[in-house]
This record gives sequence, C-alpha cells and structure tokens, in this order.
Amino acid sequence: MLRQKSDVKRKLDRAHWFSEDLVTDSKKLRPAAEQLLEKLYEYSKPIRKQQAKHLPQLEILILNLLKASENKDGLMTLSFSPNTYLGAISYRVLVEHHINTLISMEWLSLLKGYRRGKDLRRSRVKIEKPLVQWLGRLHFKQSELDRKAPSRCVTLKDAKKKIITIPELLKPKVEAIEERTTKINLQLEKSFIDLFLDEYELEDLNARMRSKADEDPLKHFQLDLTAKYLRRIFNNESLQEGGRFYDAWWQSIPSKCRQLISLNGDFTIEMDYSSIHIHLLYAQLQQHCPLKDHYVFGKLKKNFRSITKTLMMILINAKSEKSAIKAALDQELFSEGYPKGISSPQEYLEEIYLHHQPIKNYFGSGYGVKLQYKDSEIAEAVMLRMLPSPCLPVHDSFIVQVGQGARLKRIMNEEFEAATGVTADINPKPLTLDQERKSVVKGLIEDELSSYSSRLNTWRTKHNWKYFTDGGTSLDIPIMV
Repeated sequence: MLRQKSDVKRKLDRAHWFSEDLVTDSKKLRPAAEQLLEKLYEYSKPIRKQQAKHLPQLEILILNLLKASENKDGLMTLSFSPNTYLGAISYRVLVEHHINTLISMEWLSLLKGYRRGKDLRRSRVKIEKPLVQWLGRLHFKQSELDRKAPSRCVTLKDAKKKIITIPELLKPKVEAIEERTTKINLQLEKSFIDLFLDEYELEDLNARMRSKADEDPLKHFQLDLTAKYLRRIFNNESLQEGGRFYDAWWQSIPSKCRQLISLNGDFTIEMDYSSIHIHLLYAQLQQHCPLKDHYVFGKLKKNFRSITKTLMMILINAKSEKSAIKAALDQELFSEGYPKGISSPQEYLEEIYLHHQPIKNYFGSGYGVKLQYKDSEIAEAVMLRMLPSPCLPVHDSFIVQVGQGARLKRIMNEEFEAATGVTADINPKPLTLDQERKSVVKGLIEDELSSYSSRLNTWRTKHNWKYFTDGGTSLDIPIMV
C-alpha cells in the first residue's frame, strides 16, 4: 500500500507546470487553436464569443498541453486559485472557460490539490484519450516548442516556505531586482545552451534526473533545454534573506555532466568560489580562513571530509545546535560511525568549533539565509558584468565559454572583494575529456543529422544570423582549450 502511494506521488511530482512563457514559431498553432476554440464554444455555448480574449490564452494552453504530453502520464500542474493569475493570463478565461470546458468534455480529468498540515499539493489535470488524439493530429515536434524570458522572476516566501503575494511596500525594490534579472534572462534567451550527449546518454541522464527528483521535488525530473531562465527566491518575507537564482536546467543535472555543457556551440569552463559561505563568514571579520582545507582538520580526517562539509552547512543554516544535530541524524550522517576519538554528534560539533573558533557564533544561528543573500548579490553582479557573454550560475559557481575563462576569474575576484573587502578563492575547473568522450563529441559535431547539430544550426539561423554573414558554417569546430 505504501509503495502504491509512493508511485502515485512520484507521478504527480513529474507533472509539467503550466507556464505562460511557452512560445513557438510554428504556423500550425493558430489554426489549431481556432479549431479547438470552436469545439469549446459548441460545448460551453457562451452568450457571446470572445475570440480576441480566448484565442491567445488557448494557444498558450495548447503549448502547455503539448509539453505535458512529453511525459507518458500526461499530467499538468496549474492553480485553480484566481489570485494566482496576473497579466496576460486570466483565471476566468484559462480556468473557468478553457480548462473547465475540457474537463466537462472529458478531454481532461481533474486531480484536486489539497493542504494537509505542512503538505501542500497544487491541482493537476490529466490529458485523456480524446485530447491525446487531437494533440497527435497536430504533428507538433517538441523541438518546435520554446520559452521566452519570463516577465516575473522574483518569488517571495514566508517563514514556512509558502509563496506569498509581494507587499506593496516591497514592490519598488522587487521591480528593480526583476529589471536586473531580466537583463540576464534576455541574454540567456538568445543563447544556445545544450549538452554534448548522444541520444542514449540523454536517456540515461533523464533516468538519473528522475531518480534525483524523487529525493528532491525541486529538481527537474527530466532534461528540458527550454528551461533556461533564472528566478530569484527570497525567504522569510524579506528581500535580504535568500535570493539565490533557481529554475535553470543545468542546476539539476549531475555535476559531472556540467563539463559537457555546450554554450553557443563552444565548450565551457566552470569556476567557483571555494567554500563561499565559510569565506563569507570569515570576511565578516575581515579575515581569511587559516585552514588549507576548510573541512579537514584535527580529528576530522580526509575520509570524513564530505560528512564534515555537510554538517558545517547544516550548522550554518540551522537555527540552533539542537536542530542541527537532529537534521544530521535525520540524514543519517553518522550511519557508518564517527572519526577516531569522537563518539557522539556533540563531540563532532565541538571539533568543528575548536578549529573554526572565529566564526563559532554564527553556527546554529540561522545565518545561512543571510549568507545566501550575500552570495546571490555577488552572483548577480558577476553575471551582469559578464554581459553580453552568457554566464550560467550554479549558486556559487559559474559556467562560461572557454574563451571567457580569464575574464570570468577576474570579475569574480573583483566582485567578491567589492562585496566583502577581502580577496576570493577562485577554483577553475578546466574541461578534461578522455578519448572515448572526445570521439562521441566529435561525432555529434560532425554529424549534421545528430539532434545536437540540428538544434545548434536552428539556433544559429534564428539568433545568430551575423555568424553566417561572417563566414561561419554549422560544422565549425567548437572552441576548446
């Protein structure tokens, strides 16, 4: 019984989330929407047909249904709350007319959302057979679907991590934040961000992403190359807590796959602020951490490094020592025992306190959310200065084309020092490929029929016409160090 519930929840968590940002260049969309709208009118029998209002929102709905149909379960998540919809999307049109009519026609079925204690689940709709058949007759390819840069890219949560309406008092500052984030997103909109993987490897990656998403529902459950825009999420009803950038697909893939990211047709390099929260805490005191390795010291040897690192991150984010220990036990950090000379979680913490004495008072204080705000402000400054070159953030690290590596390192150092008064510790991660991988990548690039080459050539034609006028071809070898 428990397994069955788990499978149901897993399917629900893999639903496509309705997005008003889906777009297409296909000329098939408008006549399809006109045809479907007439079917809806036949069923709903409105007093007055309002095509001017109904048609654009039906086009967006069709694109979302096509996106949802990528998954065999055909589920789509959307809100049935009127307060959720602002701007181009109207609750009365999208939900009350389009969705509810499709449900009445039995082209969609409704799985109602619920709130039970801390557990909140938004409603889903499931695509039923008549709608599956209708969508199939459109002969729409998933490659014809794209996204535009979102108009809203700031989310505010309360202390219980529930999304809340932005208060009037904060709206001017939110607008300024969104203006800066939109500058970054507009550059990502024009950028080609892909992976040097063949079809079989993409299938394997999707399986790994689904497994990871089962553990963390905030992770993408499959690779969606159109999900390349950033959103800042702030916590505790404050614009000075949290604020990190989320939602981009490259933040959900395994870290080892990030070296295979292709940016505007080139290979990439990744650089990070090593142990940024430890550095930021010492920077509060205008100091550098004296330890060569922030997570290896005293009785905590190298074989316990990953546990020590995780425990320190828990300590930085926990509101008390007691809650930190509970979180560590819940995560079974000590399931394989303790380091020599340590016999309890408390003794483990004492060893950390001993070797990080200057910043001890920050542990168990809930300070992590303030550190996230600081590192997100640094990240924003780095990405804005890298424009017009695209720069992909993974919280405290950045991915750029290999030719932009030196520039990125300089900017990262300058922005960290500008924000803290101390120098940074930049850790470049150069691309290293074995011969087998090089052979696969070479094949993807040279094969004009590969899905990678097809996507790259489509992007170059659409967004980079000057590239061809300057003499380039779709078979040019990417830049590689």
